[in-house]
Amino acid sequence: MSKAAGGESICKDKAGDSASKVVDLAQARLLSDGTELLATFNTVANVPTTGTVLYSVRAWSAAGSKEYQLGAKFKDGKEIATFLVDVGSGQQENITNGAVAAGKQVSGRYPLAKLEGLGDKFEWSAKVTVDGTEADRCPGGDVRSRFPGA
Repeated sequence: MSKAAGGESICKDKAGDSASKVVDLAQARLLSDGTELLATFNTVANVPTTGTVLYSVRAWSAAGSKEYQLGAKFKDGKEIATFLVDVGSGQQENITNGAVAAGKQVSGRYPLAKLEGLGDKFEWSAKVTVDGTEADRCPGGDVRSRFPGA
């Protein structure tokens, strides 16, 4: 992704479509200021404070040659990991700037310099997993959102 690239993309999700009673996505949002990519997850009810919950974004370059997973994992309401994974190489890098979960929102920041080859325009989807089982996805199914949004 180029350093000058900024932009935003929002995925709105249908309430009540979660496979879990624990967490239901309302929307996911990616915002770039040219230095970091901010991933924000909004939930229908307050974020869970029990169990292990992973909020993640999969991002694919326009050509499909690069794929990343950005994630923030919480156990019993406390952050236990924030990371990004280069899916092709399997290389994981832990991010130390901390993810935040409060009320009906979780957000994490990811350095654009670590997302090499993703490009200024890419496709993405967001997912929430509870205790290892997929709970909700935005957009639903295998549909992907575009960054920046239209």
